[in-house]
Amino acid sequence: MRDERETANRSSELLNTLDNAPFTRRHGVLYGTVLAGHFLDGFVINTTGVVLPTVIPAFHLTSGEAGYLSSALFLGMLVGAAIAGMVSDRLGRKFPLAACLLVFAGFSVLAALSWNYPSLMTARFLQGIGLGAEIAVVLPYITEFVPSRHRAPLVTMATGAWLIGLPVAALVGAAVVPSLGWRAMFVIGVVPVLVSVAVALFLPESVRYLLRRRRYDDARRIVTSLTGTAVLSTVPRPAGAASSPLPGRPADVDTPQEPAPRPAARAGAQPGAGTGGPPAGSRSRSFSAGSVRQLVSGTYLRYTVSLWFMELCAGAFLYGLSTWLPSVLEKKGIGLLGSLSYTAVITAAGVLGAIIAGYTVKRIGRRSTIGFSFLLSGVFCLWWGTADTTYSVVLLGCVATFFGSGFAGSTLFVYASEIYPTFNRATGLGWAAAWQKVGGLVIPTVIGWVLALHSSSYIFFVLFAVISILAGTSGFLATFETRGKTIEQITESMSPGARPAPAPPVSTGGVPTAPGTAAPVTLTTDFTATYDQESGR
Repeated sequence: MRDERETANRSSELLNTLDNAPFTRRHGVLYGTVLAGHFLDGFVINTTGVVLPTVIPAFHLTSGEAGYLSSALFLGMLVGAAIAGMVSDRLGRKFPLAACLLVFAGFSVLAALSWNYPSLMTARFLQGIGLGAEIAVVLPYITEFVPSRHRAPLVTMATGAWLIGLPVAALVGAAVVPSLGWRAMFVIGVVPVLVSVAVALFLPESVRYLLRRRRYDDARRIVTSLTGTAVLSTVPRPAGAASSPLPGRPADVDTPQEPAPRPAARAGAQPGAGTGGPPAGSRSRSFSAGSVRQLVSGTYLRYTVSLWFMELCAGAFLYGLSTWLPSVLEKKGIGLLGSLSYTAVITAAGVLGAIIAGYTVKRIGRRSTIGFSFLLSGVFCLWWGTADTTYSVVLLGCVATFFGSGFAGSTLFVYASEIYPTFNRATGLGWAAAWQKVGGLVIPTVIGWVLALHSSSYIFFVLFAVISILAGTSGFLATFETRGKTIEQITESMSPGARPAPAPPVSTGGVPTAPGTAAPVTLTTDFTATYDQESGR
């Protein structure tokens, strides 16, 4: 029991150092590498919208078949996002992330060589598995490494990098497709192989994952390398014990369980509150790493259902626009080159929204940002549909995507990457991303049916307005506010009957600290218990 408490104290010290460190050059290298991969994920996804106007005549597709082609990609992304999160919570972040990049880059070759409609659809489905999986793994990886005060801006900026892949794909397509044909876009999609190799060879494993596996010394070396702060303490171990799990170590090392009951931290506290154990009168339960059941249990149920619904709407908005907007603009009389260029400009507005959102959510919170952004996007979509000049189409489209895919969409990913504990974080984000892909799976087909009926193009914009307004309503009604909390504090607050977790205190005891060394950390019972709860121990 004493060794367990000592291990938790040392682990909490590491997390405190990691969360309060400055953003170093090593952070920048790590972040830049995964940012490149996430940008390419967005680029490859939007390839469908870019090549669709030329693939339709090449393979003699109907509007319905074109919708199915797009939906095949999102079906693969749904599968990849749902599975990858559970795999990553069990096997770590680093190598699953490298594998995801390799999968969607590799199957881009098959798409480039496709000889008919079924072969192209198969290639895009398989690509989709890797694309959806990458999203589920990369954002938890960023969340678990960056200092707490930079978490929201850096996650929304990563979403911005992903979003900028959409207009860049449209711009590249405008330059490449007319001269080299649609297959050239899939040849370009092989580039993520280089990022995959860089991730596998040079990036570290998640510190929080290592601590959950009780690989304290490995985690300590990474924290020292990242922050430049020497964390000198080591975990006492029995003679002959290894620093890392040995082959054949019992499986329960990685199985989150409720710890033994501990005394309340302060007088008047409710039994079990802040201790990591179940509150008085509650039923004890245990969840394995990567548990979908935990996402919809207890306090999490309400917020998870709301998150999934908002992601469903966000996916319908984002992917429906990126897939069909070039074709809708072309039907309005704008040529192929112009429709691709204007689509690039409109979707680029979402990138600006994502970047600004990271600093906004730090001040006004997640709930207000998500709710108001979706509602504003819905209003502007209704106005957008009435536009009858090129200037107004582009301007109103930019404003609608600025709030919809930019502000609201990026903040949703910040929220999804922080409300679940480490042992379930990638699973939680993966399933949220999977529901986003459900939106991407359904809406392109629905729009294809609508356009096949020769309906007014205004219906196209009304659909997106209704979707946005419903998502905004859900955001106001059921979003857990996480502003100003570390991810350990968020987990503690989400625990049944828990009090808000205090910030981990740092005390020097009046002793000055030398530059480059960590200040002595006084760890309270509450924070040790919060670490236990957050890591699933």
